[in-house]
Amino acid sequence: MILPAAWIMLRLARDGSGSGNRSNAPINDQDMHLVRRRLFVAMSTGSDGWSFLDGSDAGIGRPRRHFLRFGAKISGQDVPSVPERYRGLDGPSGKLMGVRLVPATGDLWLRLVRTGHRPPFERTVRTIPLNNRQSPAPAPEAIELRDGMRVYCPVGYVGRLDGVTFDVGSGVALELLLHVRSDVLAEVETTTSPLAPLVPVAGQRVLISPSWASSVKPEPGTVPFRGEVLTLHVDASPEQIASGTALRPDKAVAADVVDILAANPALAPFAGRIRVQVHDGTVRLLGSLPTARHRASAEQDIWHVPGVFALDNEVAVGD
Repeated sequence: MILPAAWIMLRLARDGSGSGNRSNAPINDQDMHLVRRRLFVAMSTGSDGWSFLDGSDAGIGRPRRHFLRFGAKISGQDVPSVPERYRGLDGPSGKLMGVRLVPATGDLWLRLVRTGHRPPFERTVRTIPLNNRQSPAPAPEAIELRDGMRVYCPVGYVGRLDGVTFDVGSGVALELLLHVRSDVLAEVETTTSPLAPLVPVAGQRVLISPSWASSVKPEPGTVPFRGEVLTLHVDASPEQIASGTALRPDKAVAADVVDILAANPALAPFAGRIRVQVHDGTVRLLGSLPTARHRASAEQDIWHVPGVFALDNEVAVGD
């Protein structure tokens, strides 16, 4: 449902006057995008004209996504949704060797390895639920996900598993991080070949739905004399996998953020006062701007950069 103020803004956006031939036309995504952008930029205060809103239109309601890469070391600050009873003094920490996932619900249990700092350097493995709703032990229907697992769709091998993402607030899995095989062309002879849709994303990392994970099966290993290995099978076509969100390099995202801020006439004079850091699609904005309006404008612009998944706006306001 569109609020009256938003409807007026939509008519103004369409014909510039609020009374044109297009005012009764169906609303499309482009119209709504323009409405949200204009409503974000200004809203009536009844006193000093127009003032900026405090949030980002594109960011409102978005989950706070965090990446968990297999084989990486994590600490308590990386998994704030972990129940307090598992946190200890510094929160759960260690090397993430894998997770247990319930595809239907997104529930995750972390498998963390810690090595002692003194001889005999014993290794301990802990299984930790990622949110308060989960049982201490993985549910019977949970499947095991590991670093580098080969991933298969119904028509063949599509890549390897690199990790998962989860919503920091709810502690529920959002996506699986799939590293698409780089040698897709070796199995593609024509544009109608089953794996042809993967050619444009070959070698890239894409985010796919955890609900597609259907089973984990033992398969003969690719290394001689190493025995069988676990493989992940997903109930998705190559077209669906190729349509997943591609994870852009941090440097590319950072460069685009700098460019979009520099292109904003209101922010360009203060570009030297802003610093941008990007990690796994999370943008951290540092520095200072003259007013809250400038700060909000910068935040709103950043959400329009492809590959931005989260934003920490730490810009101070004031001269």
